[in-house]
Amino acid sequence: MAASLHFLEYIIFGLTLLISITIGIYFAKSGGKQKTLEEYLVGNRRLSFCPVAVSLLVTFQSGISLLGLPVEIYQYGTQIYMGIIGLVAGYILVAVFFVPVFHPLQLTSVYEYLEMRFQSRAVRLTGSILGILFTVMYMAVALFIPSLALEAVSDLSVWISVPLVAAVTVLYTMLGGMKAVVWTDVFQFLVMITGIIVLLVKGTTGAGGLVQVWQTCSEHGRIQFFNIDADPTTRQTFWAVTLGTVTSWIGNGISQSGVQRMSSTSNIREARKAVFTNLPAAVILETLMALLGLVLFAFYYNQACDPTRAGYIQSSNQLVPYFVINQMSFLPGFVGLFMASLFSATLSTLSSGLSAVSALIWEDIVDPLLPRTSRVRGTLVTKIIVVCTGAVTVGLAFLIMNIKGTITQITMSTLSATSGPLVGVFLLGILVPWANAKGAILGGVLSFCVCVTMSVGSNFVPPSSTNPILPEVPITGCYVNTSYYNSTSVLATTADNIVYVTSSTYNITSVTDTAEPSSDPSWMWIFRVSFLWYHLIGVIVTLIIGLLVTIVTGGFTDIPAEPRFVLPCIRHMTCFTRDYHRRSSIFLRSYQGSPSLSHQGRSSIRSSFRGEKRTGTL
Repeated sequence: MAASLHFLEYIIFGLTLLISITIGIYFAKSGGKQKTLEEYLVGNRRLSFCPVAVSLLVTFQSGISLLGLPVEIYQYGTQIYMGIIGLVAGYILVAVFFVPVFHPLQLTSVYEYLEMRFQSRAVRLTGSILGILFTVMYMAVALFIPSLALEAVSDLSVWISVPLVAAVTVLYTMLGGMKAVVWTDVFQFLVMITGIIVLLVKGTTGAGGLVQVWQTCSEHGRIQFFNIDADPTTRQTFWAVTLGTVTSWIGNGISQSGVQRMSSTSNIREARKAVFTNLPAAVILETLMALLGLVLFAFYYNQACDPTRAGYIQSSNQLVPYFVINQMSFLPGFVGLFMASLFSATLSTLSSGLSAVSALIWEDIVDPLLPRTSRVRGTLVTKIIVVCTGAVTVGLAFLIMNIKGTITQITMSTLSATSGPLVGVFLLGILVPWANAKGAILGGVLSFCVCVTMSVGSNFVPPSSTNPILPEVPITGCYVNTSYYNSTSVLATTADNIVYVTSSTYNITSVTDTAEPSSDPSWMWIFRVSFLWYHLIGVIVTLIIGLLVTIVTGGFTDIPAEPRFVLPCIRHMTCFTRDYHRRSSIFLRSYQGSPSLSHQGRSSIRSSFRGEKRTGTL
């Protein structure tokens, strides 16, 4: 059901893109004019906490969230909203424990930490490659899914919107660097939150008010918060949602995009304020999007017309755009506001990703190969990287068009394969001072293989039969396209020749999002594990394999990591401090007469000590 949009909608949408470009041009011409890497990649480390907090928020709240979370709740209920507990826990853990580790290191690439911590460039490259894959995949999904959903209900072709939005993002990111990314995020957040509020007001009014919305959703099984089923194959449980979300938000906080923003503040206090300021805003935004899902369910239940089952849209992923086009197009400008909101969320994610990938490729790959490149020329190289990354993202966005499932499921199952192992490698380094490079590399790579296998295999195995089937929205009030019905369907025609459904014999095979469960070998249950567990599984597998490899390769007899590379609480543990100072004194005595060692020099000698100890020369 594609609709022709009023020219005003395109004007509002175009203004959003134009303002974003203008912000990029402003920062390209102001201050240091983005001529140095320090200014271009981390804003000279002088950004205040407030815009950084907003930028952190919208970086991880893309169009995926705006389209995906309401649909997940519309179909499967509010259990997934309990991820808010994991979100809060994840933010607190990042602010209290991880910021004091990462901020003082003044990192441009977060994977510099891995090289310093494990004394291994191989670990850094492993982490950087996984990080680049994660970021590019996330950008591709964030770019394509909103465009595809909007194309189905309007005349805005995906072949136009995808390249257009990518080009705008590349332009202002390339021109204005981190400052432009942060301040366009602030503008785009205001647009996005305005669009969500307008949707909620319209939907709530049409559904009879908030009280009626809650009552309708409660009566039909959408209100559920504490499903404590321990079965990992159940799609949504309290344990899967909360525990999986904790590690996911830790991953967001210590990702390249997260650390790059925290490093752009002047000190630890400002970085923590940015994280803690972000927290209530993230909770409010998640709550609004969850409420939108309930409002949509109540609205269409009261109308007795499910747009997906009636054939109005091809997939439930198009539900939110359909609601906007169907219910708000009577007033010119509202649809344009939604388009601006949707793509503002996409722009913020893309700009953050492009800035992150350019920093990673420069710091981890290009700069070590071209050590004599000037910082000004390095800035030019990173701008070229932004353009190339944008082109790759557009190409990848078109390749994922055939992935099936809800938006939330597609996103989490795709990205957890890289994010989970990465978080595991960082936790291995931060939590276990004795963990070595071999354990980090093998743990991360094998965990990545496990997560990819589970994610890919889940597409070929029917869902678990233990998943509860919630009552569907009826379609007896729908005017339908009769081509979607089989020969046994019973239809009724009014005096106005409008066709309505009067029987439940409607054949919905062609428009459902999931397949019917079937019997197969019992060992296949691993591919039915809920996508909400993937991230946590990636973390746990990395930690277990990393510890086992460390034990086998003698890591626990080596010098532990320097205190600055582990959590503050571990630095003061007696077992760690005693072991560190005792073993450190051994190599210090072996280098008597050496000048006073800096942290960097001390790390270098520690690496030499390890090599000599293995060869028996010490």
